[in-house]
Amino acid sequence: MTISRAELIEGVNDNNGLVELLAELLKIPSDNPPGDTTAIAAFISDYLKGHGVKAEIIVTKPGIANIVATIGEGDSHLILNGHLDTFPAEVGEDWTVPPYSGLVKDGRIYGRGAGDMKGGLASLLYCFAKISKADFEGKLTFTGTSDEETGGEWGALWLLNKDDRLHGDAVLNGEPSGLTVRIGEKSRVAIILEAEGKAAHGSFAGYVGENAIMKMVRILPLVESFQGTPAVFTDETEELTEAVMKGYKQQYGHESETMANVLKEVTVNIGTIRGGSEDNIIPAYCTVTVDVRLPLGITPAEITEMIKAKIHEVEPSIKVSWKRPPQIVTESTYSGTGERITRVLAKNSKEITGDEPLYSFTSGGTDCRFWRKIGIPAICYGPRVFAMGGVDENITIDDLVTTAKVQMGTILDFLSGENL
Repeated sequence: MTISRAELIEGVNDNNGLVELLAELLKIPSDNPPGDTTAIAAFISDYLKGHGVKAEIIVTKPGIANIVATIGEGDSHLILNGHLDTFPAEVGEDWTVPPYSGLVKDGRIYGRGAGDMKGGLASLLYCFAKISKADFEGKLTFTGTSDEETGGEWGALWLLNKDDRLHGDAVLNGEPSGLTVRIGEKSRVAIILEAEGKAAHGSFAGYVGENAIMKMVRILPLVESFQGTPAVFTDETEELTEAVMKGYKQQYGHESETMANVLKEVTVNIGTIRGGSEDNIIPAYCTVTVDVRLPLGITPAEITEMIKAKIHEVEPSIKVSWKRPPQIVTESTYSGTGERITRVLAKNSKEITGDEPLYSFTSGGTDCRFWRKIGIPAICYGPRVFAMGGVDENITIDDLVTTAKVQMGTILDFLSGENL
């Protein structure tokens, strides 16, 4: 018997396997580091096998497993994408619930990765499995990628370079978008600063040796001064940014009322400082890592050169380099509101929630940027996440169900060739 679009959407609820699927995913640690995703990839493979779908597990490095499965044939080809790895559960604070429990309590689901992004991953996987048993048009590919939290070189980027199955017409990603239509993201460049000195006995300080830490101390305020550097907008990108700031407020407004301003400016986080060997030895080295996020109109190469020039005015010996390989460092990317996948998702969001959809960007990074870089539209739709990266990470069951309903309708409409 043919299952209709309406029946597939109405069949999404909190007691039809979706919540249980997320809980099982949360019970499988996939913290990155270390980034081992072999167990969760095996679980997904078995889940799909149970629905009559054969999946391929692709190991790109020891412990880094990706999974790909394709169903259907037809003109429209949609890629579903979610990453398998998560932030580490150990963050220096105690959880009130075990991080790998998948605890369901008071309408919420708890665990490391509940929001980022096993909630959206479970939703996409659930939709894919249900659609595999229905008559549908087009081709649908599910991808579970790894290494996302550390750049994506051995996950989405590797697969895009090696596997034609990932080159579809559009991508629907399940990152936690706060139930907004997330169409873009800021760029990230991680910068390493290195200072060299000359070791000597600590009692000789000021007479013998050269203190590398003090070299670094002098230039760090210069690096931090780039915080708030304004975007370089065109009329089009300024209008777009003002629009997506509304969606950003819905995603992250609980963190700060003014958070949306990050989409209009550079942010700088001096993340780590390492140097010296003992307090009684003049330090011969000091290394700092800096996380810089860029709005539209400023490239990673441009900001790096600006920072380097300012540093070298004060301390020419400081070395400035990128922490990550250049192939995973991209400019800020977005897919337009006029793209068919965007319009179909917006239509389904309104249909399911009853509210006008908000478009958004994220200040974080996603695997979507790799598809956008080669001209394939890629957008995100996922739940709100609470305590992302902290202890007691959780999402609401209502958001999970809404996410799956919107994704289900979007997938079916896109595959049908609907062009709004």
